[in-house]
Amino acid sequence: MHQSEKEWRLDNDQVKSAEKLIRSVEDYTTQVIPITPRPGIHAIAFALKEPLDAIGAETTEVAMDSTWKTNQAGYELYSLVAELNGCAVPIAFIFTTSDGTAEPGTKDLMLQDFIDFIAKRCPNIKFTDSDKETSEINA
Repeated sequence: MHQSEKEWRLDNDQVKSAEKLIRSVEDYTTQVIPITPRPGIHAIAFALKEPLDAIGAETTEVAMDSTWKTNQAGYELYSLVAELNGCAVPIAFIFTTSDGTAEPGTKDLMLQDFIDFIAKRCPNIKFTDSDKETSEINA
């Protein structure tokens, strides 16, 4: 184990380690986003406090992008960025995985929890952009 690894590897299970790491800096740099537990799907979501506190109230446009198989556990990563003076500012992230047993629409409900949290912190959103359609999200 490398010296720096001792600082960030808080558990041998990479998912538990990530959750512990995010919670260890909560109240300083991150805010854990509550996601309703649902059978067949797991999520880790958090917002970046500083940019969200600084620009949340004035944010009118956000974009969500995603990628998949970001780690050995096959998690998808969704990132939410706000627009500020023509620049993208990351404000929140959600890692998610499914074991294949989730009911249809479960991932959509999980992402709705994520978006609902952001909507409360960014009450003036007028435009949203995404690279996915609902059918892709729920596939």
